[in-house]
Amino acid sequence: MTFIISIQLEDSILVAADRRHTTVKEDGTYTHRDDQESKIYAWKRGIITGSGETTVIDRAIEFFIKLADSKIETLPKCLTASRLLRELEVEHYQVHTTKLLYSDYTATGVQCYTIEPDGYGAYEVKACIHNEILLWLFDPNIDPIIQELKALYTGLKPYKAFPSAQDCINYYLEQFIHIYKKQSKQDPLMSSSFDYFFQTGDDFLCGHIPNLGIESVEKA
Repeated sequence: MTFIISIQLEDSILVAADRRHTTVKEDGTYTHRDDQESKIYAWKRGIITGSGETTVIDRAIEFFIKLADSKIETLPKCLTASRLLRELEVEHYQVHTTKLLYSDYTATGVQCYTIEPDGYGAYEVKACIHNEILLWLFDPNIDPIIQELKALYTGLKPYKAFPSAQDCINYYLEQFIHIYKKQSKQDPLMSSSFDYFFQTGDDFLCGHIPNLGIESVEKA
């Protein structure tokens, strides 16, 4: 399944996603890939990730890049087309509830947006607000990480409060490591390992955390 944390700061964004991909089979049961593939996809002004059924997400992003020439305003249509196609193959609530998160760099700075079902077969695009934390997960029981989430929220700091980008991202990754480890013990359908993407203006940092500790941050 999926465990995604997204933070919209006033001058930057940080997104983390686990690596456990889930596909719905025709009989309604699940199949899982190994935890080797990232769920964070790059596009020319940021990233796209999603929660729900893997095939719907993969096809939506493929349509967006190959058919829609990465025009961001077409992403909801690409998600719609992907969902409708998948509904011809399998009937499952994971298909219907699949949603996307993307970042975009504009003249006013970097911004995260969500694309979620509106309940009527269409999708609604919403901009995340400053200091908003999004948590997308399959298992609704977050009791094991509730204290960590509270500490994360009360300790939110903008990028400009740190001496460097690496100091900023390490501050958040240290907290993410504990959150992912604890929640993965509660939810076997997510991985404790995760990928991250930190964006500030038109610059970004990204990398992978195997959750044995913080490895060096790679400049993309």
